[in-house]
Amino acid sequence: MQISPTLCSTELTYTGEDLTDVSLAGVDAAEPRSNNIPITFTTSSSIEPYFFVDQKGGLQYHLLASALQMSHLKLGSITYATNLRALRLVKTKQIDCIINAPATDDGLFLTQSLIEYQNSLFYLTKNKLKIDTISDLKKYSLISFQNASQYLGDEFIEVSKQHQDYTEIASQQSQVLMLFGEHTQMVILEQRIFDYYRRKVQHKIKHPYEVTQVILFDSAPRYIACHDQQTAILVDEAISLLKQSNLYQQILLDAEQGKYNTQYVEH
Repeated sequence: MQISPTLCSTELTYTGEDLTDVSLAGVDAAEPRSNNIPITFTTSSSIEPYFFVDQKGGLQYHLLASALQMSHLKLGSITYATNLRALRLVKTKQIDCIINAPATDDGLFLTQSLIEYQNSLFYLTKNKLKIDTISDLKKYSLISFQNASQYLGDEFIEVSKQHQDYTEIASQQSQVLMLFGEHTQMVILEQRIFDYYRRKVQHKIKHPYEVTQVILFDSAPRYIACHDQQTAILVDEAISLLKQSNLYQQILLDAEQGKYNTQYVEH
């Protein structure tokens, strides 16, 4: 359930796909949540550079921590789990909110998108591949991230079934190395993840060829969903406040330059 903007004390500006507001008629009023109580989160695994599992940091972590801090809310623990376990932890109220929540999950209250992911196709520019549509992917060898066919739409599912040289692998770092090692003609990765691993493994790349990026897929809003309506409202308002500040764009610009805050300290 998307929380209704009319419930918030500030005007909200939503990014990403519009969702239908949920009628809250008949919903019992919840007790106000104290700002002194830490808000706990879970997310499906640690995806660098968005989250660094062994450190308090990463792009998405920095955005979330900054949003809560600006609204004088406390960030509690972040539990890394599988998709199913993460959802179960929130639905059973063991943890307050799930990061990167499915937009259609019933029974939870969705905030606006904190950030958007952009899955893209990458190939070595020197190869001059002709890619204009998803159907064109069938002409060249392709390696994508694990379970990509579940996230990239129905047309891609059909292409992946018909493709004679299509593979999905778990290691996104290996995808980057295989592209530059010319073991595949194309890879599909999220844009910031590709840039992160390209920088990380540049010492292993013998020929740092120029790369062409092709955007064939819609951007993917990253929502947060909470089991408690009041908590979702607080987090949503915090995201709005952050987006209205210069800090939001500064964090994104730093990430483009390969600067990720991995030692976030609360003030």
